Amino acid sequence: MIDPKIFSALKKFYNIVQGKNILWILSGSTSLAIQGVDVSIGDIDILTNQQGSKVFDELLDEYRIKAPEYLPSEKYQSYLGVYEIDDVKVEVQGEFQYKMKDGSWSIPSQKRKIFHRDFEGMNLPMLSLEQELQEYENNNRLDKVEKIKEALKNKI
Repeated sequence: MIDPKIFSALKKFYNIVQGKNILWILSGSTSLAIQGVDVSIGDIDILTNQQGSKVFDELLDEYRIKAPEYLPSEKYQSYLGVYEIDDVKVEVQGEFQYKMKDGSWSIPSQKRKIFHRDFEGMNLPMLSLEQELQEYENNNRLDKVEKIKEALKNKI
């Protein structure tokens, strides 16, 4: 079950970007919850490329908290823009990469295989649970790994 506040913000975001020729992928806990993983949702995470982060900034200008800028850290790097739609934080990450267990950088997430899932009248681009599991394992995010495995078991 998705919190009505999160759903409303997601629907508003979807209506803004629908029909635009822009690469985007719903990711993070919102994507996991829609795919049946028992997680709490704190925000909406969107993956895109560098150009997409600029386009999103124009489309979401009235919701802008922080314009996109390249933010490298020891664990992550991306062009991060932060927005707030109806009190829900929306993070748009262009060229998002994370440091894998072996110390190398992942390929940018938007280059992964995506699929579309119909959810409450929206056709949402997402990574599969199998792909999400691989990414959370490589990123050492064990808090979500077990929950994703459980959802995959129940899916079979």
